[in-house]
Parts: sequence; structure tokens; C-alpha cells
Amino acid sequence: MRSRQLLFLAGAIFAVSFFLPAYSGSTGYACFNFCLELIPKFPTESLFKWLYYSAFVLTNITFVVMFGLWLLRVNRLKTRFIISSVAFFHVLSWFFINIRREDIGTLQVGYYLWLLAYALLLASQISEARADHKA
Repeated sequence: MRSRQLLFLAGAIFAVSFFLPAYSGSTGYACFNFCLELIPKFPTESLFKWLYYSAFVLTNITFVVMFGLWLLRVNRLKTRFIISSVAFFHVLSWFFINIRREDIGTLQVGYYLWLLAYALLLASQISEARADHKA
């Protein structure tokens, strides 16, 4: 599959994931809102927890920015690859946190589609790099 097709598929899946149950019956949008509402609050429990959840807002914004940069043909492939990789692994970390807590059943289809969207975003960067390397 070409990088352009992968990117558009990633964007469509990313958008759909926000409307589906993602975690404990909450939609992806509700999860995003939860994380967004944490940002202005001072961390009373744990600074790490606050940073981790707040970073999901940045990760989602990053997806949209990366999508837009690709559409605008900004040729910063290494930068886009690094950012896409970090975003993918951040989203993947939520899976491992839930496994560790033995709470894997709380992850629902919206989360898995969200993760797939980030995997496809990263795959589109790799596909583009390979195409550039062959040219």
C-alpha cells in the first residue's frame, strides 16, 4: 500500500475511533475530554500520572498536525518519523499499563482502532522513506 493510502486510512480510522467505546464504555472523545480537563488542574495525586494523561492530548494533536504536514508536503521525513514513533509508543503504552493492572477488558474497539491509526501513521512514514530511498 502506498504511503498516501496508508495515511488516509489512518486518518479515517483515527476519526472513527473517537466515536466508538474505547475505555470502560467511554468513547474515544470522552477519553480525550477527560485528559483535556486534567491539564489545567494541579496534580494532587501524582505528577507522573498528570503528565502521562495530559500527554495523550498532545499525542492526539500531534496526529492531526502530522496528517496536515503530510498533506502540505512538508519534507521533514526524519522529524515526522520520530514524532510518529513516539506518538505510537505512547498510545501503545496504555495497552501495557492495562495488562499490568490486569484490566485488559476495559480496553474496547475504539482504543484498538486508535492504536491502529497510529501504527498506520508510522507505516506511512516508513513507506514514504522507502519510496524516497528507491527513487
